[in-house]
Amino acid sequence: MKINKPYQLLLLLALPGLICACGAGSTGENSTQGAEEQHEVIILKKSNLSGNFSLPGELKPFEAVNIYSKVGGFVRKINVDRGSRVKRNEVMAEIDAPEIFAEMAAAKAAAQAAEGEVLKAKSLWETSKDQYNRLLKTSQTQGAVSAGDLLQVSNKMKADSSLYLAAQSQWEASKSMLQASEQMAAYLTIRAPFEGVVTERNIHTGTFTSSQGSENMEPLFRLEMTQKLRLEIPVPEAYAGLDFQGDSVNFEVNTKPGTTHKAVITRQAGGLRPQTRTEMIEADVFNENLGLLGGSFAQVNLTYEKEDTFVIPSSALVSSLEDRFVVRVVNNLAERVPVRRGLVVKGNVEIFGNLKEGDRLLISPPENLQSGQQVSVATP
Repeated sequence: MKINKPYQLLLLLALPGLICACGAGSTGENSTQGAEEQHEVIILKKSNLSGNFSLPGELKPFEAVNIYSKVGGFVRKINVDRGSRVKRNEVMAEIDAPEIFAEMAAAKAAAQAAEGEVLKAKSLWETSKDQYNRLLKTSQTQGAVSAGDLLQVSNKMKADSSLYLAAQSQWEASKSMLQASEQMAAYLTIRAPFEGVVTERNIHTGTFTSSQGSENMEPLFRLEMTQKLRLEIPVPEAYAGLDFQGDSVNFEVNTKPGTTHKAVITRQAGGLRPQTRTEMIEADVFNENLGLLGGSFAQVNLTYEKEDTFVIPSSALVSSLEDRFVVRVVNNLAERVPVRRGLVVKGNVEIFGNLKEGDRLLISPPENLQSGQQVSVATP
């Protein structure tokens, strides 16, 4: 192909510029490839981790019981109603059952009769024992008492002793029957097992109560100790290893928004519930003025402090679909170390793994960085 002279001249003038441009581009690329990326590191050491978090809780009566009737009968008298405050052993209701009093009277008569039999048997035994002792003493004189007479008196003494022991056993049994009947009669009086508030009443005067199948029947009363409450707080598994006993907590309830209440944690389950993977902790709440209601939900603020644990910036932990790891630098080579994550507080995260104090970890490791790759560490 022929090129016109004007175009040949333009081509000759442009060629040196193109050559220079190509050379400059090649040099810049080599310079970029030659520069190594430098990474910042942290020196791993143990430290204390503290923070706070908020959890839902529930206020429950310190003690609560459904009160059923132990014996069958008709309600004769009711002394309390829903909302009544009662003291321990205070009479709540009385049940009428004449047959129980009749059984108690019969048991008392049987016990008295058995006691009489004991006295009678004891008298016979003491008499035969005295006769045997006298005859035995007389038998020391040769020929005064025959061996047959002595044997007969000895057997009579043994028989009377057995009758005396049997009468004593019968008396003890009759006394036990009397105590049982007296206890059944005591069940006719319904008493409060502890101080509290009656939250349910399901009977009226004349109501028939039965001792059969009480589990499927409504209770006579429900009594709750509300002057002292339990604040139950389910703690997630991530915080379950912490010791909260003796710690103070602040909480609010929906019935009194804006009012902060205080309590002290007194019990910790020490195990996780398999259904929810939570550990239940409890705080005692004193509620003498009954301002708080059992069954209320609460929002609880908890503080914690964990000593001697590894804490790193969140950026140093790499989480992928396959693994969770940090990158340790050993002799300028990368080493991926699998770890478990613990608590996360203000941009920092607690980790557990095959690590020791003094390890150098990359602050922001690339996810695709593999073990054995060369790593350039920035000089602080």
